[in-house]
Amino acid sequence: MKGLMIKDLMCLRKQMILFAYTVAGVLVLSVMFVLSARFGNIADANQTMMTENNLSDIDIKNLSTLSLILFMLLPIAMVSDVTAIFRMDGKAGFGAVSSTLPLSANKRVMARYLTVFIMFGIGVGVDIVISFVLSRLTNIISFADFFGIIISAASLMCIYGALVIVFCFLFGYGKEDYAIVVSWAVILITAMLANIKKVKLIFASVKAGDSDSLDFFSEFINFIKYKYFVLFFISIIVMTASYFVSVKIAEKKRSVV
Repeated sequence: MKGLMIKDLMCLRKQMILFAYTVAGVLVLSVMFVLSARFGNIADANQTMMTENNLSDIDIKNLSTLSLILFMLLPIAMVSDVTAIFRMDGKAGFGAVSSTLPLSANKRVMARYLTVFIMFGIGVGVDIVISFVLSRLTNIISFADFFGIIISAASLMCIYGALVIVFCFLFGYGKEDYAIVVSWAVILITAMLANIKKVKLIFASVKAGDSDSLDFFSEFINFIKYKYFVLFFISIIVMTASYFVSVKIAEKKRSVV
């Protein structure tokens, strides 16, 4: 298993280099953002929006929080392209070789899962360090709220990663793009069906031009900040189910991993 994990990490070496540059960029830009939001041009723009658009202080904080969320997602997003491993394995024909190794299908699949989610863990760890630094520089958002957002984002990306692995195993080499599209489609459709009433209300309020859409936006921000444990437990369930399904696929299609 150790050898397979090292091989998978080598497949991700370009992403790891980009990840290092992204972390440095996110740290610099996010620090500049929070300082400007507190003392500079962004702070002036926020005051203008509050005066001209009748936005409350909470609305401004939520918009600033969303901006920071986009920054914080970048390190995790950089390690989320798990298809690189499948593409390189398929190109090299490694599946046919690995199936002859004295390792059971569940161990070969486990090596792939450990590699992918260790990378996610590194992304989360880096985000937590950056969020701690930012929380010392701004009153827009506390470290506890930062932590909730990071766990929510990481949980979502883990769900995505788990689905991509299953569909890559299922579809086979050359169908990695389909695995990405189907994975996001499953996530979006499931989320919409689980909140169908709220989705209808959002569309109705946007169509009517009501300001209620801002209330839904605030609810979303509050959900990812304070109810991150919901997404976390869902991600655990999805990852566990994904692993067992992947093992079944690997046992039937011996050349997939």
